[in-house]
This record gives sequence, structure tokens and C-alpha cells, in this order.
Amino acid sequence: MPAAETISSADGFVKAEALTLDLPRYEEERRRLTRRGAVTGCVLATGIVPLYVVTDYALYPQHFWPLFVARMLSILLGMGVVLLLRRPAGMRLIYMLVAGLCIGLALCNSAVPVYLLGYDAPYYVASILVICGIALLLPWGASQAAALALGLLAMYVVASALHGTLDNWLAFACNLSFVAATVGIALVSLQAGEGLRKREFCARVALRRAYENKRELAAALAEKTAKLEMLNHEMEDLLYAASHDLRAPLINVQGFSRELRLGLDQLRNGNGKSPEVIAALADVDESLQFILAGVARLDGLITSLLNVSRIATRTNPTEEVDLNALLQKLAQSFRYQLSDKNITLDVEPLPVVIGDPARLGQLFGNLIDNAVKYMGNSRQRRIYVGVRSANGERRFFVQDTGPGIAKESQEQIFRVFRRLANGDCPGEGIGLTIVRKIVEKHGGRIWVESTPGAGATFWFSLETPPPASRLEVCSDT
Repeated sequence: MPAAETISSADGFVKAEALTLDLPRYEEERRRLTRRGAVTGCVLATGIVPLYVVTDYALYPQHFWPLFVARMLSILLGMGVVLLLRRPAGMRLIYMLVAGLCIGLALCNSAVPVYLLGYDAPYYVASILVICGIALLLPWGASQAAALALGLLAMYVVASALHGTLDNWLAFACNLSFVAATVGIALVSLQAGEGLRKREFCARVALRRAYENKRELAAALAEKTAKLEMLNHEMEDLLYAASHDLRAPLINVQGFSRELRLGLDQLRNGNGKSPEVIAALADVDESLQFILAGVARLDGLITSLLNVSRIATRTNPTEEVDLNALLQKLAQSFRYQLSDKNITLDVEPLPVVIGDPARLGQLFGNLIDNAVKYMGNSRQRRIYVGVRSANGERRFFVQDTGPGIAKESQEQIFRVFRRLANGDCPGEGIGLTIVRKIVEKHGGRIWVESTPGAGATFWFSLETPPPASRLEVCSDT
């Protein structure tokens, strides 16, 4: 397991109380940054050092050639380090090379002038500060940078001593303290920068891991969704097959029950005079009535289940459907029921939608039929069909003035074989289940809003075609 370091963090970006630093990866990144900084420093030295040659010639012509050789050696040293850093061996020894580069530059550009000109040479401090600044801005360890800083200070002291007697100790101490203070500030900044780099590195790693985890979760969710869809298709196929296969023995039971009733009728007509035979025939006849009623009930349930399964397997919502024409046909088919119960059906202009015309007719027909059956004894007897736009979708509704639906029953009524507790209307309790299946097959959703005593409104959404492909339809309501 790779070495790791735990970092306490109060950073608002990283919420964890502690971050685990992957030391090998962090060290690899730090080496790359150190190489980049070292190469930049060498390029700067190559461009800046020649400028000193002009200053040396103007100010110290008697020491020009020793200074010139020192300047040229620093340039060659920088170029050599750049070439070494391009090789794998150079990357392995990068910290030693960078330290050697800084020592060499300081020796050529600061120690030699101090040795030749004395501790009060005009640009020795600038040279050392530039070298320290470049070195301390590199992302290497504080201990390595401290060793380099101490080496540069020692080099200045030794070069000053070798030059000769120190005439002005106060000036020398001031120069030395100035350089030492600058180095101390740089070391503290380096330590703080190291901590910030570690936190930034951990934050990037955490973000990358979070992204990878999110991608893995998305892939797992897509896989589970595909499996769930496959299971749903299998369940729908099973429901269809089971409903279809159940009908065959049911038809046999129904047929033989009728044959048995015919036989009993013949027996009654031929030899049904004794009280015992009459009583037995009455019991058998009553039992047959129960059998036939149960068979009819079971046949209705199986037919309803087949209708539900066919919605999933035989619905093709790919056509443009004119809902105005569809509702006009439905109004004609419900004309007798509406007139018999004195109910008014109002339909506002509706848009064109993408769907299966037969299923959409079944959708609106079931909702209208449900409203008619459960209208009850309401004084205002009205069914209203319309559409509204909200949150970027078209929401259709079928509203009635019936007794309404209690809140605790509003979700249950869409489940298979669930009916209102106070409803005594005929049916299998599957009409609203079919409605929900049709809406979902058309990419929409359905819900009900109702207050007991104030009617009910069934809302559902359907896909509508883009404006360019819509049909211009006008219809009287």
C-alpha cells in the first residue's frame, strides 16, 4: 500500500476533517513542478547574467576578465542543468541538481565578485536575493531550502573574509542581517506554500475521485434501470401469457356448466315430480348460478388484465392525434348516458398530441365514464375537459362536479382492482389503472386533485409535437 500522510483541513472547499495525501503521486508532481521552475530559472539566468558583463566592464575594468569568466561559467552551468533535467537520471537527482545549480550561480555571480571587490560590492545582495528567490519559490522541502539558504549566507561570509580585513563591521552586519531576514521570510512562506500545495493536491484528488464515483454510480444506475425495464417487460409478458392461458380452462368450465344446466332442465321435465328430486334440482340450480356468476366475474377480471398488458405491448405513441375530433366522437358515444343522468359535457379547444389514437380514446373515455358513474346526486352535474400550460408542459384535465375523493384514497384509485369504498357502481376497479398505464406509455404522468363534496379533477400530461408540425384544428365545443 503506498505511503500516505494525513492532513487536517479547515478548508471550506474540502468538507472532510482530514485528507489523506498520496505521497508517491504528490512527490512525482512536486518533481515536475521543481523541474519546470529550475528550467525557468536557468532561462532567466541566461538572459540576465550577460547584462552584468556590461556593468563589470564599466565599473571594474581591472577585474573584468575574472568576472567575465565567472559569468560565462554560470550560463554554461544553467544550460548543463537544463540538459540533465531532460533525462530520467536527472529527474531522480532533481533536488541535488537544483541545489547545485543555485550554489554554482551564487558562487559565480556573488561569491567571486565579493572575493574580488569586498563585502560592499554594489550588486552582491541583489544577486543572492534573486538566487534565493528563485530557489525558495520552487516546490521542494523546507529543509532543503533552509540548507541552501545557510550555504549562500556562509558563502558570502567566507568570500568576504577571503577578500581581506573587514573595515566596517557595522555595514557588514547590516548586509548580512538583511540577507538573513529575507531568507527567513522566504522560508516561512515556503512552509506555508507547501501546506497549501498539499491541500490543493488533495482537493484535486478528491474531486477526481468524486467524478469517477459519480460516473460509476451513473453507469450502475443505467444498468439497474435497463434490468428493471427488462423485468417489467418480462412481467408484462407473463401477465399477458397467464391471463391468456387462464381463459382456456375458464371457457371449459363455463361451457360444461351450461351443458349441466341443460341436462338438469331435461331431468326436471322428464322425472321431476317427487319432492326430493325437486329439492335436489333446486340446490343444483342455485349452485350452477353461483358457478356461472363466479366464472363471469373471473372472465371479466382476466379480460381487464389482458387490457392492461396490451397497453404495454401494443401501444405505439407515434402519430399526431387531433384531440378535438377524438372528443367529438366520445361525446357522441356518451350521449345516452349523459342525457339519462342529465350531465353536461363541455370540451374546450385542445391541441394536437403525439400518441396512439385508440389508447388516447380509451384514456379520455375511461375518465369521462368514471365521472359519469360516480356523479352521484350532485345538484350541479357537469364534466369539463380542457388543457393548461405549466412548468413547460401541457397538462390536460377532466373535471367533474361529483362527490369528490378523500385524500387518503387519491393514490390508491390508480392501483389495480382498487375502488372507492363508497362506490357501488359496476366495474372491475381497473379503469384508472388502464388510464395510468396509457399516460405513462405516452411519456406523461397523472394525478388527481379533489376535495370531498367539491368534485374531482384528473390531471395528466402528454407529449405534444413541435409548433412546425402541428395541425391547425378548429372545433366547436
